Amino acid sequence: MTELAPIVERRRIAAEDADLRRALQRFVETRLRDRTDSEDLVQETYLRLYDYRRTRSVADIAPFCFAIARNLIRDHFRRLRGTPAAAELHDDIACPAPRIDEVLAYRERVEVLSRALKAMPALRREVFMRRRLDEVPVATIAADLDLSVAAVEKHVVRALADLRAALERRGLGMGSVG
Repeated sequence: MTELAPIVERRRIAAEDADLRRALQRFVETRLRDRTDSEDLVQETYLRLYDYRRTRSVADIAPFCFAIARNLIRDHFRRLRGTPAAAELHDDIACPAPRIDEVLAYRERVEVLSRALKAMPALRREVFMRRRLDEVPVATIAADLDLSVAAVEKHVVRALADLRAALERRGLGMGSVG
């Protein structure tokens, strides 16, 4: 008979704990009227009970748990009072990443410009790429390609005109390019 005593005691404790949990859940839920928040608060109650019992003993657990839950409910409502019901979002706090429509427009512009570069005469494309993308000085390009400085500048101007025309044909502006 004494062998069954620990098992019976464990069952009794488990039943009391389940009853306490249900009572705490009802207590909190009737005050919050939100099942999710009340479950979180009951869980927090048990966490605080556990932390407290690591260093001190508790004579009567039920009243102690209800006191913890009552304090957590007060804290919950204090936090709600401090938070506006519906906060407005301002443009200055928006995500700094570009919007999807901006990304798609950018990709379209890159595709149009890439096709326009491929369609250019080879010499014009070479001069433009060296000058605008590689930032090689005009005099160096002229010397390397055996052209005059004026011819290099003319190739750059015509390449820009070709790129502008390609974008305008698609209804896209050149923007800050140029």
